[in-house]
Amino acid sequence: MRLYLGKIIIVIEANRLNYRLRSTFFYRKLKEYNTLSLIKKIKLLFSVEHLYDWQDKLNWCIGEDAFNYIHTHSQLHLIQVFCHPRLIREQPQLVAYYRNIAALSQKAVTSLVKISVNKFETDDENRYSLTENNALELCKLFNEHISLIIDSSVESFTEEELHGILLASTGAQIDGSWRNAIGEEAEKLVQRLIVKEAKERNLLHAFILRIGTGIELYDSDKSEEQFGNLKKYRGVMLSNHTSILFSSEPDISLINNQGVTVGVVEVKGGTDPAGALERYGAAIKSFEEARRGNVDVKTILVASCITTEVNNRIKNDNITSYYFNLTDILSENSEQYKQFVQEVFSVL
Repeated sequence: MRLYLGKIIIVIEANRLNYRLRSTFFYRKLKEYNTLSLIKKIKLLFSVEHLYDWQDKLNWCIGEDAFNYIHTHSQLHLIQVFCHPRLIREQPQLVAYYRNIAALSQKAVTSLVKISVNKFETDDENRYSLTENNALELCKLFNEHISLIIDSSVESFTEEELHGILLASTGAQIDGSWRNAIGEEAEKLVQRLIVKEAKERNLLHAFILRIGTGIELYDSDKSEEQFGNLKKYRGVMLSNHTSILFSSEPDISLINNQGVTVGVVEVKGGTDPAGALERYGAAIKSFEEARRGNVDVKTILVASCITTEVNNRIKNDNITSYYFNLTDILSENSEQYKQFVQEVFSVL
């Protein structure tokens, strides 16, 4: 009975953490996809919408009834609803807008027309251009689905519903990617906790850019933006001449002022109890590699699901210096959180 209750507690704890990670993941991805900005980008083009000709609308798979409905409702703009091939050649990023209005995922688009749209949707510098054929194929696909949506509304389609579809479609895509991103989100969450603690201790000096060799000085006026985009950085520089690096195996490295790794943190965010032992084994391999470079390195394991078997192994191994349950350190007022950050910063 005791063993059974132990398993129930582990499952409940894993589910609790799973949904907490899911919440932060949704928020982070919504900002990453920048969905809300797409609405503003479309509205910026209203002043030039008269420069787009819709005579070829039927060839672009725009339904006649759907077109007439939007055309006769002044609160809705044609470019706000339907995809024009010239517009997405001029503004490739807006492929994301029309794809979401059509309630299609990136995977669905690739499946239906064999075009991968991710690079266009995330191209802030407009490095990639859509070919004439690709723009036409995407335009026809989006408009076909958008027309069906409008026709199904029985002449009641509104701007609020348009925005609702945009967000619902984004949410569906985020949910689809969540299943493969639990571990990654756990890593990001622990990274944010450590960087935020560095700021609270007045140690945060600069962010190390992931691409190139540049750095970005910490700016309190831009802290929300910097903390919300940690994926841009491969670590941070501290004012006491040490640094914290983000990578894989280990997930987080603590570097002293001589360039020596004095601490490593492995984050295992998987919540399936059946895989707990495998995740522990992967962490041990990473710790052993770190020990080969410095026998005195402090090794810290943060796991979201520590079963009885894993707990017993940790207690009996001589490799893991400290281990923490991720759920326990999420609250900054908890004793576990205080102990975790103390162990991290005590070697820096």
